[in-house]
Amino acid sequence: MDEFLSDGNIKAAIMNASKGKRSRASVRPLVQDPDAWLPVVRDYALHFKNNNHVPKTINDNGHGKQRTIIVPAFMEQIVHHMLVNMLKPVIMRGMYEHSYGSVPGRGIHLAKRRIEKWLHNDQRGTKYFLKMDIYHFFASVPNERLKIRVARNVKDPDFLRVLFEVIDVQRGLPLGFYTSQWLANFYLQDLDHFIVEKLHARHYVRYMDDMVIFGPNKRELHRIRKKIEVFLNRLGLRLKENWCVARFVYERDGKEFGRDLDFMGFRFYRTRTVLRKSIMLRATRLAHNMRGTVRNARRFMSYLGWFSHSDTYNVFRRWVAPCLNVRKLKYKISRAEERRQKCRNGMKPATAHP
Repeated sequence: MDEFLSDGNIKAAIMNASKGKRSRASVRPLVQDPDAWLPVVRDYALHFKNNNHVPKTINDNGHGKQRTIIVPAFMEQIVHHMLVNMLKPVIMRGMYEHSYGSVPGRGIHLAKRRIEKWLHNDQRGTKYFLKMDIYHFFASVPNERLKIRVARNVKDPDFLRVLFEVIDVQRGLPLGFYTSQWLANFYLQDLDHFIVEKLHARHYVRYMDDMVIFGPNKRELHRIRKKIEVFLNRLGLRLKENWCVARFVYERDGKEFGRDLDFMGFRFYRTRTVLRKSIMLRATRLAHNMRGTVRNARRFMSYLGWFSHSDTYNVFRRWVAPCLNVRKLKYKISRAEERRQKCRNGMKPATAHP
């Protein structure tokens, strides 16, 4: 608890929580003079209580779904970052090496390279695959079981009081809280170790609640899936019914048979990795209808990262490159950042409480 309320942890939390919103009137004073706000934030964290939140529904364009999220106030976000700064060593110590997503240094592209390595170096061991995910994972995490799991590793009662206050904001883990992605990975650590150590899955990767297991035998993968269902029931979770066990794509007489792996926005084949069709369509439509705004420029640069990490250069060259100039987009973004920085430096400190 002393480290949680320390000056260094509060300052680090302020800087991390303010990323992308430092021009806001409610955020600017804390960023400009964090030392002056240390007593305020410390007292707020020491007696932390959740605000009254009104959930809002958004469209997740990346998955074509509607999601219900909770947007915390900036002071709440600071406390969330303070908590995670303390929990990181505990969570990382027991994390499975091929657990990816919402963890620094363990993003989509690292997971992609690991899968490609397995597909290239062990064709027999990746002959079949089991793909599955958890039904309404974040909303289904049982609060009491999560708190018991956390209390096994964290013994400070004062720190746990603040953390449990955040956990109990609603049933399950709320989308929109910085703590949720870390606690989600932490809650599934026992599942990871069960799959690797008890079920002896040789090639297993998890991206949040999406899981893929490769194996040489289809019957063995079905056996693994049934045991995972039983284990998830003990965690208060259940497997989504759209799981599949399939023969991974292979070639015979110059033709492809089997099924490619659609995972994390990529489609994996034995010799190539391409983008999911929906992502390619969104990127090409944006390029064809590009308007000269900085927001659209930033959006497209994020898509450019998808193209650069997959074998889709011909699609980019044919459908995207003729429509825009990437160098000009980068220049537009850099100029906008320069103007934003100058404006921020020239502003007078605001006095509004966040």
